[in-house]
Amino acid sequence: MSEELFRDFWWLMFPIFGMVMAVFGMLQENRRIDAIHNRARRELGTDQ
Repeated sequence: MSEELFRDFWWLMFPIFGMVMAVFGMLQENRRIDAIHNRARRELGTDQ
């Protein structure tokens, strides 16, 4: 049963891997932008 399931759907590993990497990239980008905003607020003295 599991062999047949793998044989039929092995190609789904590629789009799933791509989606996981896209989510990871979005999270990294969000952290980077937050760090830039925090630094700008700190240097400009406008804590909110």
